[in-house]
Amino acid sequence: MDTTTLDRETGVWRNAGARVAEALLIHTQHSSPRGPGARLRVDDRGRMAGGVSMGCVENDLREHLLALLRGEGTARTVHYGMAFAESLEVGLSCGGEIDVWLRVLPDPLPVPPPGRSVRCVKLDPAGGEFFWRDGEPEPGGMRGMLERLEGIWKSGGTWTGQDAGGGRWFLEEVAPRPRLIIVGASPIADSLCALATRTGWRVVVVDPRREHARAERFPDAEAVIHKWPEEGLAAAGASTEDAVAVLAHDAKLDVPALVAALRAGCRYVGLLGSAGTQAERRRHLIEEEGVPADAVERIRGPIGLKELGAVEPAEIAVSILAELIRCRRGRLG
Repeated sequence: MDTTTLDRETGVWRNAGARVAEALLIHTQHSSPRGPGARLRVDDRGRMAGGVSMGCVENDLREHLLALLRGEGTARTVHYGMAFAESLEVGLSCGGEIDVWLRVLPDPLPVPPPGRSVRCVKLDPAGGEFFWRDGEPEPGGMRGMLERLEGIWKSGGTWTGQDAGGGRWFLEEVAPRPRLIIVGASPIADSLCALATRTGWRVVVVDPRREHARAERFPDAEAVIHKWPEEGLAAAGASTEDAVAVLAHDAKLDVPALVAALRAGCRYVGLLGSAGTQAERRRHLIEEEGVPADAVERIRGPIGLKELGAVEPAEIAVSILAELIRCRRGRLG
C-alpha cells in the first residue's frame, strides 16, 4: 500500500475519532521482504493497514503500537532478526534483519508539498517531521545535512543516520505516484487499468470513441479523455515522467499516439501488435511522420514481457504491467 493510500485510510480512522500509531521501516540488512520507507499503521481499535514485511512481524508490531497508544512507553526503534521456528521467535524467515521506528502519529499529519520533496523524520522520542525541497536552506536542527538532502533529492531512495549534532534522522524521497497513459479502450486496457492502479500507478485513458471509452468501464482511472491521441496526450500533460501503453491496434490511433509520446519524451512507450504490425508502424513513423530512427527504437513492442507467454487479454495486461514495473525500478534495458 503506497503512502498516499495509507494516509487516506488513516484519515478515515481519524475522522471517526481514532488515534493512530505507525511502524516505519528505517533500515534493512541482508534479505528483506520490504525496503526502507514501508509502513504499518494501527489505530486504537486494533485496525491495521500497510505492512513492513510479508506478514512475518506485523502481529508483534501491532501489539507494540497498541501499547504506545495506551501510553505505555515512548517512540523507539525495535529490531528483528532471523526467526527460528523451534523457539517460536518472532522474526524474518528470509534471514534478514530490520530496524523499525515506532511512534504515535501527530494529528494532523504534515502534508507533503506539491511535486517532489524529501520527508525528514526525527528518530527521537520527541518526534518531529517536515518536508524539504531543493533550493531551500539547511533546516534548523539538521546540522551538516544539506549535502545529504540534496543527494536524496537528486537520486531518490532513503537514508538513515546522524547529523553533525548527533541527531538521528530518516530521510526519504516523496514523489507523485507514477502515471500510465493508456491509448485505446480495449479489453486489455480494462484489465491493465485495474491492475496498474492496484500497484501504485495513476491511470489516464485516452480514446476519442465515447462508446468504447466509457467511464464505467474504467472506474479506477484518474481520467478518461475523449480526444484523438495527440490532443489527448497534450490534454493529459504527457511528460518524461509518464509511461504510455498504445493498445488501440488501429493505425489511426496508434501512429499519432506514438508520435505524441515520443515527442514528449515519455520514459516508456509500448505498442500492442505482432512483429508485422510493429515493423509497419515503425516504417510509417520514420518515412511519413519524420520521427528520428533513434527515437523509434525506444518503442517497446510487442508490448509486455514475452517470456510470460500471455494469450488472453488479462494475461497480456499482466505482462505489460510486469514490464512497467521493470521500467519503474530502472531494470529495463
